[in-house]
Amino acid sequence: MKMEEERRKEREALIERIVLEKGEEAFPVLLSLLEDEDPEVRDIVVETFLRMGEKAKDFLLKELMKRREKGFEKNDVTALYIVDMLGEMGEKGMRKILYELMEKYDSEEALLIIYEALAKLGEGEQFLPELEYMMLEDSYKRELCEQVAMVLAHIPTERSLSVLLKALDDDDFSEDQKDFLKKAITLMVYKKPELMRLLNEEKRREIGL
Repeated sequence: MKMEEERRKEREALIERIVLEKGEEAFPVLLSLLEDEDPEVRDIVVETFLRMGEKAKDFLLKELMKRREKGFEKNDVTALYIVDMLGEMGEKGMRKILYELMEKYDSEEALLIIYEALAKLGEGEQFLPELEYMMLEDSYKRELCEQVAMVLAHIPTERSLSVLLKALDDDDFSEDQKDFLKKAITLMVYKKPELMRLLNEEKRREIGL
């Protein structure tokens, strides 16, 4: 635990140093590191971009537009990271691009990143049939569980909540996964408090609401 805390502090210090010392100059190098094999490096890059706010958002949107003009490559990992970060930053000018990108990815994991970005823009409800299938029936549902839950959390509807509640009662999922499902439900109810009426007292206690 102490070692994890030390690593977290080192990571925070590194991000702070990049932000303060390099600023916008670091953007092109950071972008190239999004394809690094080390997931910790990629996480640091994402956190740094998010910390840089509007300037980073402008840079990432321009980069996405460049890739669009050249023609998006098949299964472009960097483009997915860019989309994910822009979604986190609340960029609304990429709706059309997100729909174009859907045709370029083969995996469900990649599509879920695009679904989440669209859900954050208020356009996730149309994907509920696919999300319900992935969460409850897909043969890879255990692998997809947390990613699907986060997309659903950004689609605060009765159907989304129903899917999460069914998953919470599904013994195929681990206790850790069920804890994640509870967090997704909490986030959804926070976004739309009137959904709370669909939870009985027992479920509220189970989820911690």
